Amino acid sequence: MTVKLNKADALTTTETELLRDLRSRLGRATNDKAAAVLVNALVQTAPRVDIGPAPGDPVLDAKDFEVFKTVVAGASMAQLRAAVAGLKQLHGQGPGPVMKAVTAGLPQAVISRRLALGGREPALDNGLL
Repeated sequence: MTVKLNKADALTTTETELLRDLRSRLGRATNDKAAAVLVNALVQTAPRVDIGPAPGDPVLDAKDFEVFKTVVAGASMAQLRAAVAGLKQLHGQGPGPVMKAVTAGLPQAVISRRLALGGREPALDNGLL
């Protein structure tokens, strides 16, 4: 899958490292509370990297993991904002559901797609998420 880089979506080196570090930490989350803290960190960081949802934005339901990952794999910036809104909504349901989403790779997929849209990593296809 090829991503056409939009200069407005570019990421700074600091933003890139922030996202990569957060993705790495999510991959190592071993308990519900750690996963919840890290997903909250993603939600809090999202506005800095232009994927922070605004009130009234659509929400991508994070309950169906496969649909979520499929949408995120080819997402635009607006769709990534909806995905972050879905993760924020899921975070409100408590640490257990958040850990399941982290184990399924949902927040990691959002980060990977943002890095791809920012021209910092190649886009992944659905099979690699």
